Amino acid sequence: MKPNPRTTKKTLKIYWRYAKRYKMGMLKIYPTMAIAQFAEDFAIPLIVSSILTKLAAGKIDELSLDKIWPILLAVVLLELFAHLLWNYVVRTFWRWQEFVMRDLNMVAFDHLSSMSYRFFSNRFAGSLVNQVNKFCGSFERLTDALTWNVYKLAVGVVFTVLVLAPKAPLVVLAILFIATLYVPLIWIYRRQQLPYNIRWSAAETKRTGQLADAVSNILAVKSFANEKLERGLMRERVDEVYGRSMDTMKLNMRQELITGALQRSINVVVIILSVWLAVTGHIQAGVIYLALTYTAAILRRLWDLNNTFRTLTRVFGDAADMTEILQIEPEVKDPDTPEVPKIKSGAIEMINVGFDYPEKKKDAQFLRNFNLSIKSGEKVGLVGPSGGGKTTITKLLQRFMDIQDGEILIDGQDITHLKQDELRKYISYVPQEPLLFHRSLSDNIGYGQTDASEKHIKNAAKLAHADEFIQELPEKYETLVGERGVKLSGGQKQRVAIARAMVREAPILVLDEATSALDSESEKLIQDALWKLMEGRTSLVIAHRLSTIQHMDRIIVLDNGKIVEEGTHQDLVKSNGLYAKLWNHQTGGFLED
Repeated sequence: MKPNPRTTKKTLKIYWRYAKRYKMGMLKIYPTMAIAQFAEDFAIPLIVSSILTKLAAGKIDELSLDKIWPILLAVVLLELFAHLLWNYVVRTFWRWQEFVMRDLNMVAFDHLSSMSYRFFSNRFAGSLVNQVNKFCGSFERLTDALTWNVYKLAVGVVFTVLVLAPKAPLVVLAILFIATLYVPLIWIYRRQQLPYNIRWSAAETKRTGQLADAVSNILAVKSFANEKLERGLMRERVDEVYGRSMDTMKLNMRQELITGALQRSINVVVIILSVWLAVTGHIQAGVIYLALTYTAAILRRLWDLNNTFRTLTRVFGDAADMTEILQIEPEVKDPDTPEVPKIKSGAIEMINVGFDYPEKKKDAQFLRNFNLSIKSGEKVGLVGPSGGGKTTITKLLQRFMDIQDGEILIDGQDITHLKQDELRKYISYVPQEPLLFHRSLSDNIGYGQTDASEKHIKNAAKLAHADEFIQELPEKYETLVGERGVKLSGGQKQRVAIARAMVREAPILVLDEATSALDSESEKLIQDALWKLMEGRTSLVIAHRLSTIQHMDRIIVLDNGKIVEEGTHQDLVKSNGLYAKLWNHQTGGFLED
Protein backbone atom coordinates (compact mmCIF):
# COMPACT_ATOMS: atom_id res chain seq x y z
CA MET A 1 0.00 0.00 0.00
CA LYS A 2 1.36 3.41 -0.96
CA PRO A 3 1.76 5.60 2.16
CA ASN A 4 -0.82 8.38 2.37
CA PRO A 5 0.12 11.27 4.70
CA ARG A 6 -3.56 11.94 5.37
CA THR A 7 -4.29 8.42 6.55
CA THR A 8 -2.80 8.98 10.02
CA LYS A 9 -5.06 11.99 10.57
CA LYS A 10 -8.05 9.98 9.41
CA THR A 11 -7.17 7.17 11.81
CA LEU A 12 -6.86 9.59 14.74
CA LYS A 13 -10.14 11.25 13.80
CA ILE A 14 -11.96 7.92 13.80
CA TYR A 15 -10.41 6.83 17.09
CA TRP A 16 -11.24 10.15 18.77
CA ARG A 17 -14.83 10.06 17.48
CA TYR A 18 -15.48 6.85 19.39
CA ALA A 19 -13.20 7.52 22.37
CA LYS A 20 -15.00 10.76 23.26
CA ARG A 21 -18.26 8.86 23.59
CA TYR A 22 -16.93 7.81 26.97
CA LYS A 23 -15.73 11.18 28.28
CA MET A 24 -16.53 10.33 31.88
CA GLY A 25 -14.10 7.44 31.72
CA MET A 26 -11.30 9.74 30.54
CA LEU A 27 -12.19 12.34 33.19
CA LYS A 28 -11.79 9.64 35.84
CA ILE A 29 -8.57 8.19 34.43
CA TYR A 30 -6.20 11.06 33.74
CA PRO A 31 -6.60 13.32 36.80
CA THR A 32 -6.41 10.24 39.05
CA MET A 33 -3.25 9.12 37.25
CA ALA A 34 -1.60 12.49 37.97
CA ILE A 35 -2.42 12.24 41.68
CA ALA A 36 -1.17 8.65 41.89
CA GLN A 37 2.02 9.55 40.02
CA PHE A 38 2.73 12.49 42.32
CA ALA A 39 2.19 10.36 45.44
CA GLU A 40 4.43 7.57 44.19
CA ASP A 41 7.18 9.31 42.20
CA PHE A 42 7.43 12.75 43.84
CA ALA A 43 5.97 12.89 47.37
CA ILE A 44 7.97 9.93 48.70
CA PRO A 45 11.32 11.14 47.22
CA LEU A 46 10.62 14.56 48.80
CA ILE A 47 10.35 12.90 52.23
CA VAL A 48 13.55 10.92 51.66
CA SER A 49 15.29 14.10 50.45
CA SER A 50 14.46 15.92 53.67
CA ILE A 51 15.93 13.06 55.72
CA LEU A 52 19.15 13.05 53.64
CA THR A 53 19.49 16.82 54.04
CA LYS A 54 19.26 16.50 57.85
CA LEU A 55 21.77 13.68 57.84
CA ALA A 56 24.21 15.69 55.75
CA ALA A 57 23.76 18.65 58.11
CA GLY A 58 24.44 16.43 61.15
CA LYS A 59 20.98 16.95 62.66
CA ILE A 60 20.85 13.46 64.12
CA ASP A 61 18.65 14.52 67.03
CA GLU A 62 15.84 15.35 64.61
CA LEU A 63 15.93 11.76 63.31
CA SER A 64 15.30 9.95 66.60
CA LEU A 65 12.75 7.13 66.56
CA ASP A 66 10.04 9.14 68.30
CA LYS A 67 10.37 11.88 65.62
CA ILE A 68 11.00 9.73 62.54
CA TRP A 69 8.10 7.24 62.87
CA PRO A 70 5.40 9.71 61.67
CA ILE A 71 7.53 10.29 58.55
CA LEU A 72 7.91 6.55 57.94
CA LEU A 73 4.16 6.08 58.51
CA ALA A 74 3.52 8.78 55.91
CA VAL A 75 5.67 6.82 53.42
CA VAL A 76 3.68 3.65 54.10
CA LEU A 77 0.35 5.49 53.72
CA LEU A 78 1.50 7.17 50.50
CA GLU A 79 2.54 3.82 49.05
CA LEU A 80 -0.83 2.28 49.98
CA PHE A 81 -2.68 5.33 48.62
CA ALA A 82 -0.78 5.20 45.34
CA HIS A 83 -1.34 1.44 45.04
CA LEU A 84 -5.11 1.79 45.43
CA LEU A 85 -5.24 4.70 42.98
CA TRP A 86 -3.27 2.79 40.34
CA ASN A 87 -5.55 -0.20 40.78
CA TYR A 88 -8.56 2.06 40.18
CA VAL A 89 -6.91 3.70 37.17
CA VAL A 90 -6.00 0.40 35.50
CA ARG A 91 -9.51 -1.04 35.94
CA THR A 92 -11.16 2.12 34.64
CA PHE A 93 -8.72 2.45 31.75
CA TRP A 94 -9.16 -1.19 30.78
CA ARG A 95 -12.96 -0.83 30.79
CA TRP A 96 -12.77 2.38 28.74
CA GLN A 97 -10.53 0.74 26.12
CA GLU A 98 -12.86 -2.24 25.80
CA PHE A 99 -15.89 0.03 25.35
CA VAL A 100 -14.18 1.88 22.50
CA MET A 101 -12.78 -1.27 20.85
CA ARG A 102 -16.23 -2.83 21.00
CA ASP A 103 -17.57 0.17 19.07
CA LEU A 104 -14.67 0.09 16.59
CA ASN A 105 -15.24 -3.61 15.90
CA MET A 106 -18.91 -2.94 15.23
CA VAL A 107 -18.29 0.09 13.01
CA ALA A 108 -15.83 -1.97 10.95
CA PHE A 109 -18.29 -4.87 10.75
CA ASP A 110 -21.20 -2.59 9.83
CA HIS A 111 -19.16 -0.86 7.15
CA LEU A 112 -18.01 -4.15 5.62
CA SER A 113 -21.59 -5.41 5.75
CA SER A 114 -22.68 -2.35 3.74
CA MET A 115 -20.18 -3.05 0.98
CA SER A 116 -21.35 -4.45 -2.34
CA TYR A 117 -20.85 -7.93 -3.72
CA ARG A 118 -18.13 -6.56 -6.02
CA PHE A 119 -16.14 -5.19 -3.05
CA PHE A 120 -15.73 -8.68 -1.58
CA SER A 121 -15.09 -10.33 -4.92
CA ASN A 122 -11.89 -8.24 -5.23
CA ARG A 123 -10.51 -8.99 -1.73
CA PHE A 124 -9.37 -11.91 0.40
CA ALA A 125 -11.71 -12.60 3.31
CA GLY A 126 -8.68 -13.49 5.46
CA SER A 127 -7.04 -10.15 4.68
CA LEU A 128 -10.18 -8.24 5.66
CA VAL A 129 -10.35 -10.10 8.98
CA ASN A 130 -6.68 -9.29 9.58
CA GLN A 131 -7.25 -5.62 8.74
CA VAL A 132 -10.17 -5.33 11.16
CA ASN A 133 -8.16 -6.98 13.94
CA LYS A 134 -5.19 -4.69 13.33
CA PHE A 135 -7.38 -1.60 13.19
CA CYS A 136 -9.09 -2.33 16.52
CA GLY A 137 -5.92 -3.62 18.19
CA SER A 138 -4.07 -0.50 17.10
CA PHE A 139 -6.40 1.63 19.22
CA GLU A 140 -5.41 -0.38 22.28
CA ARG A 141 -1.69 -0.05 21.52
CA LEU A 142 -2.04 3.64 20.70
CA THR A 143 -3.87 4.54 23.91
CA ASP A 144 -1.51 2.35 25.96
CA ALA A 145 1.47 4.22 24.53
CA LEU A 146 -0.05 7.69 24.89
CA THR A 147 -1.34 7.07 28.40
CA TRP A 148 1.40 5.09 30.11
CA ASN A 149 4.34 6.74 28.34
CA VAL A 150 3.54 10.13 26.82
CA TYR A 151 1.07 11.32 29.46
CA LYS A 152 3.20 10.04 32.36
CA LEU A 153 6.23 11.75 30.83
CA ALA A 154 4.35 15.06 30.57
CA VAL A 155 3.11 14.77 34.16
CA GLY A 156 6.62 13.86 35.32
CA VAL A 157 8.20 16.87 33.59
CA VAL A 158 5.58 19.23 35.05
CA PHE A 159 6.04 17.96 38.62
CA THR A 160 9.84 17.93 38.23
CA VAL A 161 9.78 21.58 37.20
CA LEU A 162 7.41 22.56 40.02
CA VAL A 163 9.43 20.75 42.72
CA LEU A 164 13.00 21.36 41.52
CA ALA A 165 12.73 24.87 40.03
CA PRO A 166 12.78 26.65 43.42
CA LYS A 167 15.59 24.41 44.70
CA ALA A 168 17.83 23.90 41.62
CA PRO A 169 16.77 26.07 38.66
CA LEU A 170 19.93 25.32 36.66
CA VAL A 171 19.28 21.59 36.85
CA VAL A 172 15.71 22.13 35.62
CA LEU A 173 16.93 24.30 32.73
CA ALA A 174 19.46 21.63 31.72
CA ILE A 175 16.80 18.92 31.74
CA LEU A 176 14.33 21.02 29.74
CA PHE A 177 16.96 22.11 27.21
CA ILE A 178 18.09 18.60 26.34
CA ALA A 179 14.52 17.20 26.45
CA THR A 180 13.40 19.99 24.10
CA LEU A 181 16.00 18.80 21.59
CA TYR A 182 15.29 15.10 22.16
CA VAL A 183 11.50 14.94 21.78
CA PRO A 184 11.18 16.69 18.39
CA LEU A 185 14.13 14.70 17.05
CA ILE A 186 12.47 11.43 18.08
CA TRP A 187 9.20 12.53 16.46
CA ILE A 188 10.94 13.44 13.20
CA TYR A 189 12.77 10.12 13.12
CA ARG A 190 9.64 8.10 13.84
CA ARG A 191 7.67 9.92 11.17
CA GLN A 192 10.36 8.82 8.74
CA GLN A 193 9.60 5.25 9.82
CA LEU A 194 5.88 5.51 9.02
CA PRO A 195 6.14 4.61 5.31
CA TYR A 196 8.32 1.65 6.27
CA ASN A 197 5.74 0.45 8.79
CA ILE A 198 2.87 0.87 6.33
CA ARG A 199 4.71 -1.29 3.79
CA TRP A 200 5.52 -3.79 6.54
CA SER A 201 1.86 -3.97 7.60
CA ALA A 202 0.69 -4.32 3.99
CA ALA A 203 3.11 -7.22 3.51
CA GLU A 204 1.72 -8.91 6.63
CA THR A 205 -1.83 -8.48 5.30
CA LYS A 206 -0.82 -10.13 2.00
CA ARG A 207 0.81 -12.97 3.93
CA THR A 208 -2.39 -13.52 5.92
CA GLY A 209 -4.46 -13.45 2.74
CA GLN A 210 -2.18 -15.98 1.06
CA LEU A 211 -2.41 -18.30 4.06
CA ALA A 212 -6.21 -17.99 4.23
CA ASP A 213 -6.54 -18.59 0.48
CA ALA A 214 -4.43 -21.76 0.61
CA VAL A 215 -6.11 -23.14 3.75
CA SER A 216 -9.66 -22.44 2.54
CA ASN A 217 -8.89 -24.20 -0.75
CA ILE A 218 -6.78 -26.99 0.74
CA LEU A 219 -8.80 -29.67 -1.09
CA ALA A 220 -7.87 -28.14 -4.45
CA VAL A 221 -4.25 -27.82 -3.35
CA LYS A 222 -4.02 -31.48 -2.40
CA SER A 223 -6.09 -32.85 -5.28
CA PHE A 224 -3.84 -31.14 -7.82
CA ALA A 225 -0.68 -31.97 -5.83
CA ASN A 226 0.25 -28.29 -5.72
CA GLU A 227 1.65 -28.14 -2.19
CA LYS A 228 5.00 -27.11 -3.66
CA LEU A 229 3.41 -24.27 -5.64
CA GLU A 230 1.53 -22.96 -2.60
CA ARG A 231 4.64 -23.27 -0.45
CA GLY A 232 6.52 -21.17 -2.99
CA LEU A 233 3.81 -18.50 -2.98
CA MET A 234 3.78 -18.49 0.83
CA ARG A 235 7.56 -18.25 0.89
CA GLU A 236 7.36 -15.13 -1.30
CA ARG A 237 4.94 -13.51 1.15
CA VAL A 238 6.97 -14.55 4.21
CA ASP A 239 10.19 -13.26 2.63
CA GLU A 240 8.49 -9.98 1.78
CA VAL A 241 7.44 -9.52 5.43
CA TYR A 242 10.99 -10.34 6.54
CA GLY A 243 12.45 -7.84 4.08
CA ARG A 244 10.09 -5.06 5.19
CA SER A 245 10.88 -5.82 8.83
CA MET A 246 14.64 -5.65 8.21
CA ASP A 247 14.32 -2.36 6.29
CA THR A 248 12.47 -0.88 9.27
CA MET A 249 15.00 -2.28 11.76
CA LYS A 250 18.01 -0.82 9.89
CA LEU A 251 16.45 2.64 9.77
CA ASN A 252 15.51 2.42 13.44
CA MET A 253 18.98 1.40 14.60
CA ARG A 254 20.67 4.21 12.65
CA GLN A 255 18.38 6.71 14.33
CA GLU A 256 18.88 5.25 17.80
CA LEU A 257 22.63 5.87 17.63
CA ILE A 258 21.84 9.59 17.80
CA THR A 259 18.80 9.55 20.09
CA GLY A 260 20.44 7.17 22.57
CA ALA A 261 23.52 9.39 22.87
CA LEU A 262 21.35 12.48 23.41
CA GLN A 263 19.29 10.70 26.04
CA ARG A 264 22.33 9.58 28.03
CA SER A 265 23.73 13.09 27.94
CA ILE A 266 20.83 14.21 30.14
CA ASN A 267 21.95 11.89 32.93
CA VAL A 268 25.60 12.95 32.62
CA VAL A 269 24.78 16.67 32.63
CA VAL A 270 22.44 16.40 35.65
CA ILE A 271 24.98 14.39 37.69
CA ILE A 272 27.85 16.78 36.93
CA LEU A 273 25.73 19.89 37.47
CA SER A 274 24.15 18.62 40.70
CA VAL A 275 27.48 17.63 42.22
CA TRP A 276 29.06 20.95 41.24
CA LEU A 277 26.15 22.94 42.74
CA ALA A 278 26.28 20.91 45.98
CA VAL A 279 30.07 21.29 46.30
CA THR A 280 29.85 25.04 45.74
CA GLY A 281 27.06 25.29 48.33
CA HIS A 282 24.30 26.31 45.96
CA ILE A 283 22.01 23.34 46.80
CA GLN A 284 21.51 21.00 49.74
CA ALA A 285 22.59 17.37 49.66
CA GLY A 286 19.02 16.14 49.61
CA VAL A 287 18.38 18.11 46.41
CA ILE A 288 21.06 16.03 44.64
CA TYR A 289 19.02 12.96 45.50
CA LEU A 290 15.85 14.62 44.17
CA ALA A 291 17.56 15.72 40.96
CA LEU A 292 19.02 12.28 40.28
CA THR A 293 15.78 10.47 41.21
CA TYR A 294 13.56 12.72 39.09
CA THR A 295 16.04 12.67 36.23
CA ALA A 296 16.17 8.87 36.32
CA ALA A 297 12.37 8.79 36.13
CA ILE A 298 12.36 11.20 33.17
CA LEU A 299 15.07 9.16 31.43
CA ARG A 300 12.93 6.05 31.77
CA ARG A 301 10.02 7.93 30.23
CA LEU A 302 12.21 9.29 27.45
CA TRP A 303 13.49 5.81 26.69
CA ASP A 304 9.89 4.62 26.70
CA LEU A 305 9.05 7.59 24.47
CA ASN A 306 11.58 6.34 21.96
CA ASN A 307 9.83 2.97 21.93
CA THR A 308 6.46 4.73 22.02
CA PHE A 309 7.12 6.63 18.80
CA ARG A 310 8.26 3.39 17.20
CA THR A 311 5.00 1.81 18.39
CA LEU A 312 2.99 4.74 17.06
CA THR A 313 4.43 4.45 13.57
CA ARG A 314 3.65 0.71 13.59
CA VAL A 315 0.17 1.41 14.96
CA PHE A 316 -0.67 3.85 12.19
CA GLY A 317 0.82 1.51 9.63
CA ASP A 318 -1.34 -1.36 10.90
CA ALA A 319 -4.49 0.77 10.99
CA ALA A 320 -3.93 2.33 7.55
CA ASP A 321 -5.59 -0.38 5.43
CA MET A 322 -8.85 -0.44 7.39
CA THR A 323 -8.87 3.34 7.74
CA GLU A 324 -8.81 3.65 3.95
CA ILE A 325 -11.53 1.01 3.60
CA LEU A 326 -13.72 3.01 6.00
CA GLN A 327 -13.44 5.95 3.59
CA ILE A 328 -14.93 3.90 0.74
CA GLU A 329 -18.53 4.83 0.14
CA PRO A 330 -20.86 1.82 -0.19
CA GLU A 331 -21.56 1.17 -3.84
CA VAL A 332 -25.15 0.21 -3.04
CA LYS A 333 -26.85 2.57 -0.59
CA ASP A 334 -30.18 2.63 1.18
CA PRO A 335 -32.39 5.64 0.37
CA ASP A 336 -32.39 8.54 2.84
CA THR A 337 -36.15 8.16 3.23
CA PRO A 338 -36.98 4.52 2.49
CA GLU A 339 -40.49 3.53 1.48
CA VAL A 340 -42.57 0.93 3.29
CA PRO A 341 -42.44 -2.29 1.21
CA LYS A 342 -45.62 -2.95 -0.75
CA ILE A 343 -44.46 -6.29 -2.12
CA LYS A 344 -47.11 -9.02 -1.99
CA SER A 345 -47.37 -11.11 -5.14
CA GLY A 346 -43.83 -10.62 -6.53
CA ALA A 347 -44.42 -9.36 -10.08
CA ILE A 348 -41.07 -8.24 -11.55
CA GLU A 349 -40.34 -5.61 -14.20
CA MET A 350 -36.96 -4.56 -15.53
CA ILE A 351 -37.43 -1.43 -17.65
CA ASN A 352 -34.71 -0.08 -19.96
CA VAL A 353 -32.05 -1.36 -17.59
CA GLY A 354 -28.46 -0.40 -18.27
CA PHE A 355 -25.61 -2.02 -16.35
CA ASP A 356 -21.93 -2.70 -16.80
CA TYR A 357 -19.08 -3.96 -14.67
CA PRO A 358 -16.46 -1.22 -14.03
CA GLU A 359 -13.62 -3.60 -14.81
CA LYS A 360 -14.89 -4.17 -18.36
CA LYS A 361 -12.84 -2.07 -20.78
CA LYS A 362 -15.40 -1.38 -23.46
CA ASP A 363 -17.84 1.42 -24.04
CA ALA A 364 -20.96 -0.67 -24.61
CA GLN A 365 -22.89 -1.63 -21.48
CA PHE A 366 -23.27 -5.32 -20.65
CA LEU A 367 -27.02 -4.77 -20.27
CA ARG A 368 -28.38 -1.97 -22.45
CA ASN A 369 -32.04 -1.00 -22.65
CA PHE A 370 -32.76 -4.39 -21.15
CA ASN A 371 -36.45 -5.16 -20.58
CA LEU A 372 -37.99 -8.11 -18.81
CA SER A 373 -41.46 -8.61 -17.34
CA ILE A 374 -42.37 -11.54 -15.11
CA LYS A 375 -45.92 -11.99 -13.90
CA SER A 376 -46.81 -12.75 -10.32
CA GLY A 377 -46.45 -16.47 -9.67
CA GLU A 378 -44.84 -17.10 -13.07
CA LYS A 379 -42.07 -19.69 -13.22
CA VAL A 380 -39.28 -18.49 -15.49
CA GLY A 381 -36.12 -20.32 -16.50
CA LEU A 382 -32.99 -18.37 -17.44
CA VAL A 383 -30.57 -20.21 -19.72
CA GLY A 384 -27.74 -19.41 -22.06
CA PRO A 385 -23.98 -19.65 -22.42
CA SER A 386 -21.72 -18.75 -19.49
CA GLY A 387 -21.35 -14.99 -19.18
CA GLY A 388 -24.68 -14.39 -20.88
CA GLY A 389 -26.13 -12.38 -17.98
CA LYS A 390 -28.21 -14.90 -16.03
CA THR A 391 -26.55 -14.46 -12.63
CA THR A 392 -26.14 -10.72 -13.23
CA ILE A 393 -29.93 -10.34 -13.49
CA THR A 394 -30.52 -12.14 -10.19
CA LYS A 395 -27.88 -10.05 -8.43
CA LEU A 396 -29.38 -6.83 -9.73
CA LEU A 397 -32.82 -7.96 -8.59
CA GLN A 398 -31.48 -8.39 -5.05
CA ARG A 399 -29.43 -5.15 -5.25
CA PHE A 400 -26.14 -6.88 -4.68
CA MET A 401 -25.16 -4.41 -7.39
CA ASP A 402 -26.99 -1.35 -8.70
CA ILE A 403 -28.00 -0.58 -12.26
CA GLN A 404 -26.73 2.57 -13.97
CA ASP A 405 -29.87 3.23 -16.06
CA GLY A 406 -33.53 2.30 -16.03
CA GLU A 407 -35.45 0.83 -13.11
CA ILE A 408 -36.37 -2.48 -11.55
CA LEU A 409 -39.86 -2.79 -10.06
CA ILE A 410 -41.43 -5.41 -7.84
CA ASP A 411 -45.21 -5.11 -7.67
CA GLY A 412 -44.78 -1.66 -9.20
CA GLN A 413 -42.40 -0.43 -6.49
CA ASP A 414 -38.86 0.70 -7.41
CA ILE A 415 -36.45 -1.51 -5.45
CA THR A 416 -34.02 1.42 -4.97
CA HIS A 417 -36.69 3.09 -2.80
CA LEU A 418 -36.47 0.26 -0.26
CA LYS A 419 -33.87 -0.59 2.35
CA GLN A 420 -31.75 -3.47 1.12
CA ASP A 421 -32.53 -5.76 4.04
CA GLU A 422 -36.26 -5.07 3.65
CA LEU A 423 -36.12 -5.88 -0.07
CA ARG A 424 -34.29 -9.17 0.48
CA LYS A 425 -36.86 -10.36 3.01
CA TYR A 426 -39.16 -10.92 0.04
CA ILE A 427 -36.67 -13.03 -1.91
CA SER A 428 -35.54 -16.58 -1.18
CA TYR A 429 -32.17 -17.19 -2.79
CA VAL A 430 -30.32 -20.45 -3.42
CA PRO A 431 -26.93 -19.68 -5.00
CA GLN A 432 -24.86 -21.96 -7.20
CA GLU A 433 -22.38 -22.55 -4.37
CA PRO A 434 -24.19 -23.36 -1.10
CA LEU A 435 -23.31 -20.79 1.57
CA LEU A 436 -23.16 -22.51 4.94
CA PHE A 437 -21.90 -21.23 8.29
CA HIS A 438 -19.79 -23.20 10.73
CA ARG A 439 -22.87 -23.70 12.86
CA SER A 440 -25.40 -26.44 13.43
CA LEU A 441 -27.63 -27.78 10.67
CA SER A 442 -30.60 -26.34 12.53
CA ASP A 443 -28.99 -22.90 12.60
CA ASN A 444 -28.13 -23.08 8.90
CA ILE A 445 -31.64 -24.06 7.83
CA GLY A 446 -33.27 -21.62 10.23
CA TYR A 447 -31.07 -18.83 8.87
CA GLY A 448 -33.71 -18.30 6.19
CA GLN A 449 -36.17 -17.21 8.89
CA THR A 450 -34.49 -16.51 12.21
CA ASP A 451 -37.72 -16.91 14.22
CA ALA A 452 -38.59 -20.24 12.57
CA SER A 453 -39.73 -22.95 14.97
CA GLU A 454 -38.01 -26.31 15.26
CA LYS A 455 -41.05 -27.91 13.62
CA HIS A 456 -40.86 -25.47 10.69
CA ILE A 457 -37.15 -26.20 10.22
CA LYS A 458 -37.65 -29.96 10.23
CA ASN A 459 -40.58 -29.77 7.81
CA ALA A 460 -38.45 -27.76 5.38
CA ALA A 461 -35.62 -30.28 5.74
CA LYS A 462 -38.01 -33.14 4.95
CA LEU A 463 -39.33 -31.38 1.85
CA ALA A 464 -35.76 -30.80 0.64
CA HIS A 465 -34.87 -34.44 1.44
CA ALA A 466 -32.19 -33.20 3.86
CA ASP A 467 -33.84 -34.87 6.86
CA GLU A 468 -32.84 -38.28 5.48
CA PHE A 469 -29.09 -37.76 5.91
CA ILE A 470 -29.47 -35.51 8.97
CA GLN A 471 -31.15 -38.33 10.92
CA GLU A 472 -28.12 -40.53 10.29
CA LEU A 473 -25.74 -38.06 11.95
CA PRO A 474 -24.85 -38.58 15.65
CA GLU A 475 -25.93 -35.06 16.64
CA LYS A 476 -28.68 -34.88 14.03
CA TYR A 477 -29.87 -31.25 13.65
CA GLU A 478 -27.28 -30.01 16.16
CA THR A 479 -24.38 -31.32 14.04
CA LEU A 480 -21.82 -28.63 13.21
CA VAL A 481 -21.24 -28.53 9.46
CA GLY A 482 -17.68 -27.15 9.51
CA GLU A 483 -16.36 -24.04 7.80
CA ARG A 484 -18.38 -23.46 4.61
CA GLY A 485 -20.07 -26.83 5.24
CA VAL A 486 -16.88 -28.81 4.68
CA LYS A 487 -18.25 -31.83 6.61
CA LEU A 488 -21.08 -32.28 4.11
CA SER A 489 -21.05 -33.52 0.53
CA GLY A 490 -21.94 -31.17 -2.29
CA GLY A 491 -25.42 -32.61 -2.61
CA GLN A 492 -26.03 -32.46 1.14
CA LYS A 493 -24.96 -28.81 1.27
CA GLN A 494 -27.28 -27.95 -1.59
CA ARG A 495 -30.22 -29.68 0.08
CA VAL A 496 -29.59 -27.68 3.26
CA ALA A 497 -29.51 -24.48 1.19
CA ILE A 498 -32.81 -25.43 -0.47
CA ALA A 499 -34.37 -26.18 2.94
CA ARG A 500 -33.23 -22.72 4.08
CA ALA A 501 -35.06 -21.15 1.11
CA MET A 502 -38.17 -23.17 1.95
CA VAL A 503 -38.15 -21.86 5.51
CA ARG A 504 -38.17 -18.26 4.27
CA GLU A 505 -41.52 -18.50 2.44
CA ALA A 506 -40.87 -15.35 0.41
CA PRO A 507 -43.05 -14.39 -2.61
CA ILE A 508 -40.03 -14.45 -4.95
CA LEU A 509 -37.75 -17.44 -5.36
CA VAL A 510 -34.35 -17.30 -7.10
CA LEU A 511 -32.59 -20.59 -7.82
CA ASP A 512 -29.11 -20.22 -9.29
CA GLU A 513 -28.07 -23.72 -10.36
CA ALA A 514 -29.81 -25.00 -7.22
CA THR A 515 -29.59 -28.64 -8.31
CA SER A 516 -26.15 -28.50 -9.89
CA ALA A 517 -24.45 -30.32 -6.99
CA LEU A 518 -26.98 -33.12 -6.81
CA ASP A 519 -26.59 -36.54 -8.33
CA SER A 520 -29.38 -37.78 -10.59
CA GLU A 521 -31.14 -39.66 -7.79
CA SER A 522 -31.00 -36.73 -5.36
CA GLU A 523 -32.16 -34.36 -8.09
CA LYS A 524 -35.15 -36.52 -8.82
CA LEU A 525 -36.03 -36.63 -5.11
CA ILE A 526 -36.16 -32.87 -4.68
CA GLN A 527 -37.69 -31.88 -8.04
CA ASP A 528 -41.13 -32.46 -6.59
CA ALA A 529 -40.18 -30.44 -3.48
CA LEU A 530 -38.93 -27.58 -5.66
CA TRP A 531 -42.17 -27.50 -7.62
CA LYS A 532 -44.10 -27.38 -4.37
CA LEU A 533 -41.81 -24.58 -3.22
CA MET A 534 -42.47 -22.64 -6.43
CA GLU A 535 -46.25 -22.92 -6.15
CA GLY A 536 -47.75 -19.45 -5.81
CA ARG A 537 -44.32 -17.81 -6.00
CA THR A 538 -42.63 -15.82 -8.72
CA SER A 539 -39.67 -18.03 -9.58
CA LEU A 540 -36.45 -17.36 -11.48
CA VAL A 541 -34.49 -20.53 -12.11
CA ILE A 542 -31.01 -20.50 -13.64
CA ALA A 543 -29.92 -23.86 -15.00
CA HIS A 544 -27.34 -25.38 -17.28
CA ARG A 545 -29.03 -28.72 -16.79
CA LEU A 546 -32.00 -27.96 -19.03
CA SER A 547 -34.02 -30.93 -17.85
CA THR A 548 -34.64 -29.03 -14.60
CA ILE A 549 -36.47 -26.17 -16.35
CA GLN A 550 -38.24 -27.72 -19.33
CA HIS A 551 -41.58 -27.48 -17.52
CA MET A 552 -41.26 -23.78 -16.68
CA ASP A 553 -44.05 -21.41 -17.74
CA ARG A 554 -41.50 -19.57 -19.84
CA ILE A 555 -37.83 -19.96 -20.69
CA ILE A 556 -35.70 -16.92 -21.47
CA VAL A 557 -32.49 -17.44 -23.42
CA LEU A 558 -29.73 -14.90 -22.75
CA ASP A 559 -26.55 -14.28 -24.71
CA ASN A 560 -24.13 -11.37 -24.15
CA GLY A 561 -26.62 -9.51 -21.98
CA LYS A 562 -29.50 -9.75 -24.48
CA ILE A 563 -32.67 -11.81 -24.66
CA VAL A 564 -32.28 -13.77 -27.87
CA GLU A 565 -35.21 -16.17 -27.43
CA GLU A 566 -38.14 -16.81 -25.11
CA GLY A 567 -41.03 -19.23 -24.92
CA THR A 568 -41.91 -22.68 -23.65
CA HIS A 569 -39.53 -25.59 -23.91
CA GLN A 570 -41.47 -27.13 -26.79
CA ASP A 571 -41.65 -23.86 -28.76
CA LEU A 572 -37.92 -23.16 -28.34
CA VAL A 573 -36.89 -26.65 -29.40
CA LYS A 574 -39.04 -26.32 -32.51
CA SER A 575 -37.60 -22.87 -33.36
CA ASN A 576 -34.19 -24.48 -33.91
CA GLY A 577 -32.35 -21.50 -32.35
CA LEU A 578 -29.75 -21.19 -29.59
CA TYR A 579 -31.88 -23.06 -27.04
CA ALA A 580 -32.36 -25.98 -29.43
CA LYS A 581 -28.61 -26.05 -30.02
CA LEU A 582 -27.94 -26.12 -26.27
CA TRP A 583 -30.54 -28.84 -25.78
CA ASN A 584 -29.06 -31.00 -28.51
CA HIS A 585 -25.52 -30.61 -27.14
CA GLN A 586 -26.35 -31.76 -23.64
CA THR A 587 -24.50 -34.83 -22.41
CA GLY A 588 -25.70 -36.55 -19.29
CA GLY A 589 -27.86 -33.59 -18.44
CA PHE A 590 -25.03 -31.03 -18.57
CA LEU A 591 -24.12 -28.40 -21.14
CA GLU A 592 -20.98 -28.79 -23.15
CA ASP A 593 -18.82 -25.67 -23.07
